[in-house]
Amino acid sequence: MKAFSFRLERLLRLREEAEQQQARVMSEAARNEAELDRLCDDQQHYLAQIGDRVTPPAGQVTNAGILRALHLTSAAAASQLEDAERARAEARTQADAERDRLADARRDRKTLERLKEHQKAAWQGEQNRDEQKTMDEIAGRPRGTPGR
Repeated sequence: MKAFSFRLERLLRLREEAEQQQARVMSEAARNEAELDRLCDDQQHYLAQIGDRVTPPAGQVTNAGILRALHLTSAAAASQLEDAERARAEARTQADAERDRLADARRDRKTLERLKEHQKAAWQGEQNRDEQKTMDEIAGRPRGTPGR
């Protein structure tokens, strides 16, 4: 009985490696997305803190210079927040694209695996038929007659 040989085994291994590489790339993109999410949250929190300082409590007088500095700081924080949100949107787009590429790589690998399984099942069926044929030939020989 000859051993099963899948002619596309090398291609299957290459697809598996490509899927693993894409998983690493997607993981990095997801990590970048999460980091930018945290940065946006931090920027929003910082901007809220500045907003609380810009508005003095009732009855308290605040120096005009301090108010001006707080307004400039608030404008800078708002600009940083906009930049962070823009970067986060780009990171999300990149992470989504990498997820799609990973899904494609996974689909390609699974297609080859299914092909391998079908070919192996066909090979096994052929081997079983050959074995049955040999058994039938042996069973069909008259007893006491030497083998042909």
